Amino acid sequence: MKEFNFDFVKKSHLLEKVNPQISKIFNFYKNKQYNEMVFNIRRDVEKLATLLVEQAHLVSDENRGFGLSEKIKTLRQNAIYPATIMRLFDRLRTYGSIAVHSNMNIDEYTAQLALQNYHDLLVFLANYHDGLNARYADILLKRVQRKKVTA
Repeated sequence: MKEFNFDFVKKSHLLEKVNPQISKIFNFYKNKQYNEMVFNIRRDVEKLATLLVEQAHLVSDENRGFGLSEKIKTLRQNAIYPATIMRLFDRLRTYGSIAVHSNMNIDEYTAQLALQNYHDLLVFLANYHDGLNARYADILLKRVQRKKVTA
């Protein structure tokens, strides 16, 4: 397994609010419970999306109380984050849906991809919202360093 460094999470005020279940997720991975791992990642992503929609004052009747897909749609429509980052949200939502709603078992390779996507989403959010300089696991994301616009 490729190791991902999640130490930056402890330094992020944004991520502290949703309390990502990283140790729990790693335990599921180590025990080869990939569906559980991916499901828990999806739950963290849903908590994050809810918080991000609320912080951006984008809560409306259309997305209040609805699921992750509506919250991602709201974030995408308001162009808060780059398309590359929105694709990470989409992938993690899809992996989570497969883990919960289908008869398919997530394999080790897919679990690693999900873990990498999760890591890199958290890196972006910590860097963007908290001004950290955490490193991406995916070298293709290295250039995605857009700073938060403060009004």
